[in-house]
Amino acid sequence: MIEVFSGSNPATAFVRMFIEPSNRWFLLYALSSFTAALAVFIYQASRTPGMTKGGLLNYIFPKETYRHRSAIADYWFFVANKLVFAIGLGALGGATYLVERSTFALLEPFGPAAAGNAPVWLAMSVNTLAWALAADFGLWLAHYFLHKSPILWEFHKVHHSAEVLTPITAGRVHPVDDALSILFSAFFGGIALALGRFAFGGEALMFTLFNLNFLLALFYIFGFHLRHSHVWLPYTGIWGKIFVSPAHHQVHHSVAQRHWDKNLGFMFAIWDWLFGTLYPVDKREEFSFGVNGAEEAEYHSVLALYLLPFRKVWRRLARPAPTRGLKVD
Repeated sequence: MIEVFSGSNPATAFVRMFIEPSNRWFLLYALSSFTAALAVFIYQASRTPGMTKGGLLNYIFPKETYRHRSAIADYWFFVANKLVFAIGLGALGGATYLVERSTFALLEPFGPAAAGNAPVWLAMSVNTLAWALAADFGLWLAHYFLHKSPILWEFHKVHHSAEVLTPITAGRVHPVDDALSILFSAFFGGIALALGRFAFGGEALMFTLFNLNFLLALFYIFGFHLRHSHVWLPYTGIWGKIFVSPAHHQVHHSVAQRHWDKNLGFMFAIWDWLFGTLYPVDKREEFSFGVNGAEEAEYHSVLALYLLPFRKVWRRLARPAPTRGLKVD
């Protein structure tokens, strides 16, 4: 979802994103994910003899993961991305406002909808859910195109080139990838806000927490940063068809061919369920993270993470190549 960046200079924006509740990097969300990891550790330790020998911190922060070359590349790329591109990408958040105003202007001549006299709580509930679903669908659709378009895949490959997952891997996203996701989310979210304003009158008010859509805030609180980690926290059964769990996204990062292009959702798994891209996480599987088992080592520097996609796009245009290359299962 769209992040909020405060401050007129990159350094200020970088610091404030950790203390702004409206930003997904807010420290409380990291703390809540740590708490969720602790709960998983306690649960698994009760079922796995000897698991506590290594200790809690070694379970949550394994050295082989956090000292891996891929993770180190993540750290540097995260700093570079947030210092250089954060404010520019954050400005794209204004696209939601522009779409909402433009859509409402098209609807306004038709007059207010019959629901204009609905109770405030009902209007806010509908608006809250509608925006969350619409913006999330925009992210799912952008993600789908990033996987299915050979050109866009080269930019999204930056994210998938991570060989280990840490919470910082969430920031391992090429600016072209980020911009596309933000614009798609803003487009559908803006339409939802305009329809809410038309249907209920006034502004399309939503229930909020930390100045965020209430559902998005809950999503960030309940283990968001475990999506990019080794901590297996699945939502199974019907819940796994409605909501995206950390385990869903870990499967999405799998190098195994059976997992390719699966679990594309951000908050809601319903889009994957409806469009056939859902891979259930009811049973845990063993797999490695990466692209295809062959290209990952090319992306272990900041310059490669930024420039290699352009080089590979140029190669594709000159001589089209397979979407993924080597198959690993």
